[in-house]
Amino acid sequence: MAATFEFNEDNGAATGSPAKGTTRTTAVTQCNWKNIDDVATAYSSNPVIAGLNSYIKYQFGKFTGTFNQISAGLWAHTAGTLGTGITLAGKVTSTYATPSTTAMSGSTDMTSAIAIGSGATVLFSTTGPEDASPTSTLAAAGYTQYLATQAQTSSGAGAGDSGTATLTLRYNEN
Repeated sequence: MAATFEFNEDNGAATGSPAKGTTRTTAVTQCNWKNIDDVATAYSSNPVIAGLNSYIKYQFGKFTGTFNQISAGLWAHTAGTLGTGITLAGKVTSTYATPSTTAMSGSTDMTSAIAIGSGATVLFSTTGPEDASPTSTLAAAGYTQYLATQAQTSSGAGAGDSGTATLTLRYNEN
């Protein structure tokens, strides 16, 4: 058998200890940065205005099924460009904060695409992306840490849709 993987996303006010979003959406197939904190609303209904930032997105991977081990997690922006005046901020974290449009603290500039082998290390947990003590391997159903991103724009950002970016999560399964 092999692991089954899907992306999930947390939204809403931070709740619990450790904190996570009040809403957890499974089987997420996109990462639309927009001016609202949810998965379902069309980005065209809540665009990011030039000079402002999108809400922070807290996405994560979920593994189910039968497998021996998941390891060697890496995450990076690997292809595509978002356009002039748009910076992609990102970080791998186990800390969830209520999403806002304030510039994400502790993030790195992920605007330029890089090879996945140079990506950020991603750790795993059987209890959730908010686990304060993730490990480098996963031997049962579980999660990655949060893969948090935010589109940050300058006043010179172009109107309309941005370009597309490919964010890649790589892991080994055996």
